[in-house]
Amino acid sequence: GALPEHAGLPAGHRAAHRGGLFDIGADDYLVKPVAMAELEARIRALGRRRTSEGTPQINVGQLRLDLVSQRAEVNGTPIELTAREWSILSLLAAHAKRVVSKEEIVQALYQSGSDGSPNAVEVFVSRLRAKLESSGVAIRTVRGLGYYLDDQ
Repeated sequence: GALPEHAGLPAGHRAAHRGGLFDIGADDYLVKPVAMAELEARIRALGRRRTSEGTPQINVGQLRLDLVSQRAEVNGTPIELTAREWSILSLLAAHAKRVVSKEEIVQALYQSGSDGSPNAVEVFVSRLRAKLESSGVAIRTVRGLGYYLDDQ
């Protein structure tokens, strides 16, 4: 689940709070703004920790994401994705069953100074939903909060 932010803590307590996150079960975290290259590297690292076969991947139901080749497939059938669709899908898969806000997705897709918007996220999510339609995996909306990946 989501852990409380440390923004309200005095500066001297922030480092201790971040260390405490690991003590209560976190295995990683990112501080906003997030650089896309760092997010992708952390997703790859997470995939390496989750698989025992040595191939960095994330599996959600019948959906398999190969984090090295940046390819997705359902039951062995490839899904053609654009770079931004891949970024959203891999972000949602890395946080399966947890709501990812539109703001987090916008930050992951666009570097600061770019003209990313929540409306663009809605378009990409709509396209992804169509591509995942018969996969048994769906992108669910939690109104006012964001999206999560569900393996129905």
